[in-house]
Amino acid sequence: MQDKPTQIIPRVLTLSLGATTAMWVFSYIALLFSGKTGGEILFILGALCLPIAARHGKNLKEGAWIGFVSALLNLLLIGSIVGSKAPSEMMATGLYWVVCLFVVSVLLGVIGASLHGRLKNCPCEVDWHFGFLCVATTLVFLMLVTGGLVTGMEAGLAVPDWPNSYGHNMLLYPLTEMVAPGNEGIFFEHAHRLTGMLIGMTSFIMVVCVWKWSASKCARALALLIFIFVCVQGLLGGLRVTGHLTLAQDREMLSPNLWIGVVHGVVGQMIFAGFVTLSAMLSPKWKSPDKVAQKGDVKWATLLCSAMVFQLILGAVYRHMLGDEALASKATHILYTHIVVAFLVLLFAIVTGIRCMGRDNALLKKLGISLHSLVLLQLLLGGGALVVILINKGETIPLFEVIVTTLHQANGALLLGASFATYAWVRRMISI
Repeated sequence: MQDKPTQIIPRVLTLSLGATTAMWVFSYIALLFSGKTGGEILFILGALCLPIAARHGKNLKEGAWIGFVSALLNLLLIGSIVGSKAPSEMMATGLYWVVCLFVVSVLLGVIGASLHGRLKNCPCEVDWHFGFLCVATTLVFLMLVTGGLVTGMEAGLAVPDWPNSYGHNMLLYPLTEMVAPGNEGIFFEHAHRLTGMLIGMTSFIMVVCVWKWSASKCARALALLIFIFVCVQGLLGGLRVTGHLTLAQDREMLSPNLWIGVVHGVVGQMIFAGFVTLSAMLSPKWKSPDKVAQKGDVKWATLLCSAMVFQLILGAVYRHMLGDEALASKATHILYTHIVVAFLVLLFAIVTGIRCMGRDNALLKKLGISLHSLVLLQLLLGGGALVVILINKGETIPLFEVIVTTLHQANGALLLGASFATYAWVRRMISI
């Protein structure tokens, strides 16, 4: 399948986006250890992601294209490097960095592609159309994790203005200020914004690709709907900070809106669920599914998805209310409702999983196992999150609380995605 001409562009897009996503993850973690040996090692590992990905390119030309597309995506970071310069120096320094970025990226891509065939290749065939959607979905999930860190550390208002950042163009906010001592909240918030811009670019590419690759009206409509929601999500993220459309950065002139933050969190998770569903629709097995599912499977999967969305809303409301001094004391009833609905989710997930595992289809069996594993882990993480929140009596948020609550949110996103994937597949495999 990889040798078909129609797979060339999807392969280049998948490998370049995958390499860039991995590079951003390594860089994100490395900046947390800025100035330390561990951070430098992580930066090197990040650079190695490109030749490793390009190794799956069929020839040197593909390797060069993989490096080129990766460089295009990484242009989002160049402004942070040159943003601290004077205007007269910014253009010259920026041009130097851009040229170096493209030359080094293309060179690493060519080096990686030159290793094709010398290392053991994956024995399975890859549908790169499906692969691109999977990588894009992974990027969205990582965005949810960074968003969870922002909420967990109460860093959502660390940068007071939007679409600017402390008066700078968002793309030109200096990296030196992001990682300056005492500015940890700024780093998490601004990195979240940059990642959002990468997802915006990715979702636009996704729409174009899906309309070119798929003749399905449902797939095309869903891709367009996801892109619209990504654009709305960006606006919601900004209005969460400012409260209204303005370029002002004086906090006294701004009115941060907690409830927009709740909607922002919910929409982000629904975008992830949309990407998961769209990935299923572009998978190779979608065209000729086994008709093994029953109508009851669809009903239970629908109940599970409905309960998960309701639970998602409750969780978002509770986390945001907990971060507000005036509303924290009123969040108890939300918490109790969240706990009750958690047991409904457990019931629906167990029944749906059992029904899927009882079908004569390997994919449904895997989905059933995933539902059981994720829902049980979610209960454990939910209990852990509740404990660490209750035992924290101080004003400073301890690191272990941030980690546990973020893991709870991230696993919740995976469970939401698995629920929607199960619904999509049982609908597709329903026997008539």
